Amino acid sequence: MPASAYSAHRTHRGERVDALLLVSVSRYHARKYKAPLLERPDINTSTGQRDGFLILDGIESTYHISHRVCEATKHPNNPVLPLGDLHEWDATQARPWSSPTVIWDDEDRVFKAWYSGSDAAPEKWTAMGYATSQDGVTWEKPHLHLFDWRGSSANNIVALGYGPVLKDNAEPDSAKRYKMFKRGPRLRTDDAITAPVPDYKGSRANYSPDGIHWTEGPKIDIPEWEGRSPDCGNLIRDDQDPDPSRRFKLIWQARTPLSRPDKPWGRAKLLCYGPDMVNIRNADENPLLDPDDGFEYENHHVLYAPYGGAWVMAYEYGWYVPNGYGIYGSYCADIRLAVSRDGLRFDRLDVPQPVIPRGRNDEWDGGLLVIADKPAIKDGTVHLFYGGNGEEWTSWPGENTPDEYPFASTGQVRLSRLGVASLREDGFTCLETPDREVPGFAVTETIERSDPTTQLSINVSDVRQNRSWVEVEILDATTEQPFDGFARGDCVDLCTDGWREPVRWRGGGIGDIPASRFKLRFWLYGAARLYAYGFDAA
Repeated sequence: MPASAYSAHRTHRGERVDALLLVSVSRYHARKYKAPLLERPDINTSTGQRDGFLILDGIESTYHISHRVCEATKHPNNPVLPLGDLHEWDATQARPWSSPTVIWDDEDRVFKAWYSGSDAAPEKWTAMGYATSQDGVTWEKPHLHLFDWRGSSANNIVALGYGPVLKDNAEPDSAKRYKMFKRGPRLRTDDAITAPVPDYKGSRANYSPDGIHWTEGPKIDIPEWEGRSPDCGNLIRDDQDPDPSRRFKLIWQARTPLSRPDKPWGRAKLLCYGPDMVNIRNADENPLLDPDDGFEYENHHVLYAPYGGAWVMAYEYGWYVPNGYGIYGSYCADIRLAVSRDGLRFDRLDVPQPVIPRGRNDEWDGGLLVIADKPAIKDGTVHLFYGGNGEEWTSWPGENTPDEYPFASTGQVRLSRLGVASLREDGFTCLETPDREVPGFAVTETIERSDPTTQLSINVSDVRQNRSWVEVEILDATTEQPFDGFARGDCVDLCTDGWREPVRWRGGGIGDIPASRFKLRFWLYGAARLYAYGFDAA
């Protein structure tokens, strides 16, 4: 491993790899920066106050309760974005990979995808396509007439490069409403499409008023990239971060050493941030996620987003199966969960449980999964778009390719498609009992009664009358004893699934308790799952 922080690397095939940067052995592991956590906001009874269970810093104590990652439900119509016909530019691949962005645009009331597509070209080539959907399942690829593909402009190509896209609703300049961290283009050896050869190295900001018509902006660079173009898969505007110097965030990828007996290095995720997307700097807190801190081998793609006062990261958990394919065996990956209070330091949660598991060995997504860079949240439901790849994805990635293979990447000639899985609101995690049979409870930290007119509601599922339900007690904050009329025997059993099920007691409502400070004790019976609680207008 070279002594410099980042450098080019020669693979076993003798090829020079400039796009995937190296991390030195000591650069990050020796430091292990510990960022100061943001203080948890105090919970009170104001309308709209809500506490999900991504992080349990609002829970004081538990008895017989597990903090679980919830598995997203795959849509039965997966894969949802059709591949192009054999003569079209996205005939074999149409997925969130090099261009990884799918959003729900609440202003236009439509899903929008900027995806990477390719045909069966032997060279490593991809372009960016644009598609829209009303429901995230049935997609339209509009004919945009921006680029000629094999002599016809009747296609949906929007860029001859690739990278993550952001719709910035707070941008005052309408011409910059959409932003892209753009790399490329990658060139072809045939005449299917003509791409201009860039007169610069590295990556640039691109801007658009509509997400379709793009103009080139300034170069984006930090010293750690050494003038190269990093593999950057995330671009977000983070208005939840209290520091305006971290308003825009990019997540990029680098090689990092592994303490594994069968592979010397893997991919880690690193963060940079700035007041805008151009004037960024490398984060003091790096690495953001390092496979050597877990059991996986690769952190290839991640979803990164502020959510409910915390930050969520659905990450590609990658490993190798030594089955004789390639150098290290077949690469496999599913999607798992890490969470953070400050968006800078993440902890893996309930590691054995995927958010999105691989499919069966005979299914389209039975090999490896890659995740889109953002959650697409429509009316509370969290849509997780992902790229699915079958078990035929052998001898990938490039450093796993045998010398005998004549082209740049075996991945270029494999099918790769887009699917979607969904979670309920606040549904990344939940509280449940370990066996989903014997009752348990969780007690909150102290809550201030700032508004006596609001009503407590909970997000609950998997309940059934007389079998699985939830009861809530209101406790004196000092004695931790229930107030008269607000014990669990006074609570109407909550045995109806719902995102905001109202809680009712014999003693009345929040305004009727004889104190301004209190705690809640949630009793879970049977298979009940509790995702969040909050206060709504009565």
